[in-house]
Amino acid sequence: MADNAVSDTTPGESVTDPAPGLTGRIGVVGGIESLALDGRRLWFGFDFTSDQVLSPLIDDAGAMARYAARHMRQRTGAHDESYWAQLVQAAVETSDLVRYDEQRTFTTQSLEAGDAGPAHGHLLYLLDAATEDPADGDPVHTGTGSQEPATQSGLRPDEVTPDDEDGEPGTALARTTVGNWSLLFAPYARSRQTV
Repeated sequence: MADNAVSDTTPGESVTDPAPGLTGRIGVVGGIESLALDGRRLWFGFDFTSDQVLSPLIDDAGAMARYAARHMRQRTGAHDESYWAQLVQAAVETSDLVRYDEQRTFTTQSLEAGDAGPAHGHLLYLLDAATEDPADGDPVHTGTGSQEPATQSGLRPDEVTPDDEDGEPGTALARTTVGNWSLLFAPYARSRQTV
């Protein structure tokens, strides 16, 4: 399967090896989180101590469990697929990142409009956690496999304008996403370019 990790198979159908691990994020202690995009459940690994995404978005529960067994750890060490499968299932109903499901539910239409509603704050948090700044020398942020421009526009970092009332630079939109996270961020980035 390609680095995008959103499978072309129907749910429950056998999936080969999920995406390769993200360089610099393999073997990191983390948990499983999920979100919904256009009604489709997508799982991902997440390191809560460093606020870093540890995997591509994966739309098959079994593939997410396999990915985690191969590339992630818990504080107690490595675990098998059945252990991770329980965490994958729990991530459908609960999240350690947000309190309400609507905070992790997105539609491409709302993202393209630049308004993710109650999920907007979580979107910005995930944007930071799933992107890398090419100027960042931290090894955790370098060489993370498939990288897609978050903006899909060719904007250079110096061309991105501030995107909040505090005047915080909008450089997050000029970073590259790890794995296939541009599925979530490209529509939002396009909307920010028209503001």
